[in-house]
Amino acid sequence: MDNIALEAEKKRAEQIFSILRASLEIREEDFATLTVARETKDPFQILIVTVLTQNCTDVAALRAFRNLDRQVGVTVAKLAQANVRTIEKAIHVAGLHKQKARGIKRLAKIIAERYSGNIASALNGSFEDVRAELQELPRVGPKTADVLLGVLGWPTISVDTHVYRVSKRLGLAPRKGGEEKVRGALMPLFREEDSRLVPLYFMALGRQICRARKPLCPVCPVSELCPYPDKTT
Repeated sequence: MDNIALEAEKKRAEQIFSILRASLEIREEDFATLTVARETKDPFQILIVTVLTQNCTDVAALRAFRNLDRQVGVTVAKLAQANVRTIEKAIHVAGLHKQKARGIKRLAKIIAERYSGNIASALNGSFEDVRAELQELPRVGPKTADVLLGVLGWPTISVDTHVYRVSKRLGLAPRKGGEEKVRGALMPLFREEDSRLVPLYFMALGRQICRARKPLCPVCPVSELCPYPDKTT
């Protein structure tokens, strides 16, 4: 994409974002990670609730986090020492509880051993180095790393299933390609200070209107800017 085309696409992306901000309400309670981040500045707790949101609704993930905190304690030391079955029972409501329980325990043990129990030690360095290092941890892929870093103030755009779908339908990302390709397409289009909010509004649009099946195109606030060929009427 040449500079002229990029500037035109940035202008369209900013217009879409501006309309979404004026049209949709972002409620903190709809996002488990934001809720926990408001309650604590502990990056480990934020990371754990983000892991729990994988393949799970935010409501269920937050319930699982509350159960885990009440029954075990969401600290590196307590989770590293906890019985996996105990973790499983606490987070059962979040789904994939066996896989997540094993991953959470391994995650806590690695942080205890590699970072002396303080994950903040992994957050020093350049953005790309920190992002890559986080992805070496169990259950932490690009999306989970970006969610954590975004909440902590780093300029990045996390790509979940809603952001992935909405970005492609809006023509802001290539129709073919995975999450990293979508993220790579989105990052140059938005200002750094907006990067944390972009996925929240795209997720809200995806949940409320731009659904996977039978999107509500007639009531979509950005329908006129959307080139999606299979719009509903």
